Amino acid sequence: MQALRIDGSTRLFGIVGSPVTQVKTPQLMNALFDASGINATCLPFDVPVNVFEPAVAGLQALGNLDGLVVTVPHKVRAMAMVDDMSDTARRVGAINVMRQQPDGTWYGDMFDGTGLVQGLTRLGFEVRGQRVKQLGAGGAGAAVAHALAEAGAASIALSDPQRELSEQLSARLNRFYPDCEARVDVDPANVAGMDLLINCSPVGMKPGDGMPASFGAFSEAMQVVDIIMTPAETPLLKHARQCGCRATNGRPMIDGQLAAFATFFGIDMPAAFPILFDAPIRT
Repeated sequence: MQALRIDGSTRLFGIVGSPVTQVKTPQLMNALFDASGINATCLPFDVPVNVFEPAVAGLQALGNLDGLVVTVPHKVRAMAMVDDMSDTARRVGAINVMRQQPDGTWYGDMFDGTGLVQGLTRLGFEVRGQRVKQLGAGGAGAAVAHALAEAGAASIALSDPQRELSEQLSARLNRFYPDCEARVDVDPANVAGMDLLINCSPVGMKPGDGMPASFGAFSEAMQVVDIIMTPAETPLLKHARQCGCRATNGRPMIDGQLAAFATFFGIDMPAAFPILFDAPIRT
């Protein structure tokens, strides 16, 4: 790879979240810029919740900032920072990317869910007809649930400590995807009969976190996904592997999103570029 070059013509991209130590987007985006010969760089910005709006407005005011990726916990509030957004983002009620348009306005979209579905397909897991248990119904959780329903999941049982989030999300899913049975599940540890367990909550990210629910033994046939990227093996993933399950962290979702990010930001992805990220995924 070429050495990173920063000069007066460098275009800026960023990822905003809190925390950001776990994010992998800068590595992926910067490798893409390098492979494409683009004078641009992607930087992580740790933006606390209490200063989110003014901090993002300040970034948007930069003349050489072309776009932002949005991660936890800002995906819902980021909707107010764009002038327009995709239909998918409206259905989900959150965005995870925003770009500046030629006229200076900002446009948002959401790729979390579609990225995960594509990533699971790469792992050989087809969502159609599967029974899903999902923990977390916030911004990322909403995106994942919508994508799973759109991909043909038979049912989605939603658990979130804020029950109203699960209720609102299940109502939207049933309205938009009537063939998928979405419901609120008040027992987060109950995974009986489930084909896929997905953790979309932040539990497991911080040192000392345990599992997001008091799980018992898992069926070996169940696929388990924890979308957290760091640590690479959360307590949930460790438990799943001890039970003999196929289990993966958020890497398939990130890999699945990369092509969508490139298209969204107007970057031509070299045909050989995905080979850079084809190292084996621990499952």
